[in-house]
Amino acid sequence: MNLWEISFRAQYDYPFIEMSRRYPGTPMSLWCIWNRELFQVPTHRTDVLDAIEKELKKGGWIIEKWGDANGGRTFFLKDTCARWNSIWNIVEPHSGLIAPPAVFADGWCYTRVLSFEEETTRAMFKELQSHGRTELISKRELPLTVLPTNVWVHSLFGDLTDKQKEALLKAHRAGYYNSPRKVGTEDVARMSGVSRSTFEEHLRKGENRVMDALVPYLQLYARGTKEPANLPLKSTPRAAAEAAETG
Repeated sequence: MNLWEISFRAQYDYPFIEMSRRYPGTPMSLWCIWNRELFQVPTHRTDVLDAIEKELKKGGWIIEKWGDANGGRTFFLKDTCARWNSIWNIVEPHSGLIAPPAVFADGWCYTRVLSFEEETTRAMFKELQSHGRTELISKRELPLTVLPTNVWVHSLFGDLTDKQKEALLKAHRAGYYNSPRKVGTEDVARMSGVSRSTFEEHLRKGENRVMDALVPYLQLYARGTKEPANLPLKSTPRAAAEAAETG
């Protein structure tokens, strides 16, 4: 049995997707919680927040407004899955598990899904494409050792060696990642009792692995003008590595 993590974006007839199109540059996050939904709009622009709240009220969706906090506004909504074809309605029949939140930005729905079967994943994409435009952002196989602990933490840090973790933590604690930077790698290496070259090797490899794991999540929030690559469904880091070894 394999465990797949799939990130994609979809564009079809759905109220939250259409709403995000009307407010470009403003991502909206949606958590589906039983028969309720938590909807968060992280922006300081009160005119945008008020306009979105007006739309939600007009649709009769709001159960409770939680108010403004941390540079945004949060709403507790009625479940819209029964009224509209939500991303949950499309994914879950294909044995996919959505990792919340679904993010709506610039007329797209950005989603991460866990799946144990590649065939059901293909069926899920086929159905998504029948509703509208769908683009794969990334797909990779995760080791089953990530379960039952938090899969997203493991997907970010599970590939790090102990020395790489230690180098990253020591660099952070010493102020290496501050702006302006307080210390250099030579200073942190000296405090760690290793050579600069050894410390930098662990640090750079650790940084590279964290960034490789972080990019799929970052792409969900990216709203630049550059379109994501239309990757073939079979494209995974493991497949690429195996192809390179046998090529």
